[in-house]
Amino acid sequence: MFTNVFGKVDNARALLKKVLPEKLKKRIDFSNIEIEDTDYVSKQFEEYYSDIVVKVKMKSKDGGKIPTDICFIVEHKTEGRKKIFIQVLKYMVEEWQKDIDEKRPLRIIIPIVFYHGEKKWTIPRFFVDQFDVEEEVKEFLLNYRYFLFDAEPWDFRTERNKELKDNVFLLTALALMKYAYTDETEGIEEIFRFWHEKGFTDDIEDVVFFLIYISDTKNISRDQLKKMLEKSKIEGGGIMQTLGDRMRKEGIEIGEKIGIEEGKIETARTLIKRGIDMNIIAEATGFPKGKIEKLAETVH
Repeated sequence: MFTNVFGKVDNARALLKKVLPEKLKKRIDFSNIEIEDTDYVSKQFEEYYSDIVVKVKMKSKDGGKIPTDICFIVEHKTEGRKKIFIQVLKYMVEEWQKDIDEKRPLRIIIPIVFYHGEKKWTIPRFFVDQFDVEEEVKEFLLNYRYFLFDAEPWDFRTERNKELKDNVFLLTALALMKYAYTDETEGIEEIFRFWHEKGFTDDIEDVVFFLIYISDTKNISRDQLKKMLEKSKIEGGGIMQTLGDRMRKEGIEIGEKIGIEEGKIETARTLIKRGIDMNIIAEATGFPKGKIEKLAETVH
């Protein structure tokens, strides 16, 4: 969900405008944004490389452009752990080392944390604040800060009437990530009503993408989803058929990647958790229905 959403320039731009302070936004050329490719990252460093790297150009104070890049590294977190400071710092050091090796000025790197999780985010914003020492000592320690987007206080209901109101895809993604760790269902129904109001259900690929995410994160069956869609005046039959076809295809692909028998078992368990009909799971895995029912007894 996260990389699919913020890997798009328009959505990355919206996130930056949402989290950055005005004095920094005034120095950024938002018309010149790139999503940097991080596919080159080796397995050795993969654990602390950023989820998304957004590169923008800085403007001079007089309004002209100067050839300076700012790299915003956007970390997606569902748990608050202090190791994020080291994770981000390692990324910075690796990138600065490349700058040194290529004999160019050190780039400007600013971290952003996108958080949606069960618990309240309590990690301090400044690196130096994790050290339990007097302020007189902190003055001499390495320091940096990150900007935070915390989904918990963010409100889809209010935001849909503000600057993001026409970006249905982004609003939906933010709301569903916010609701992923809650028992919220009324909010999801309101999203469906919003889809109907904006004609979003014409974009069947995006609709199915979000319904799969809901199935992955919420204990909502396909029948419940269909009823919720229809309650919101959306014809659910065709959408749910497409959803079933997509999940069946996805199940087959998962099986091919993991290995025949083990893959089929894992696929069956995944689809059971999503509330997929037993007959569809049987078709996707090739297992008899009785075996799937036994697997269902082990899935919680």
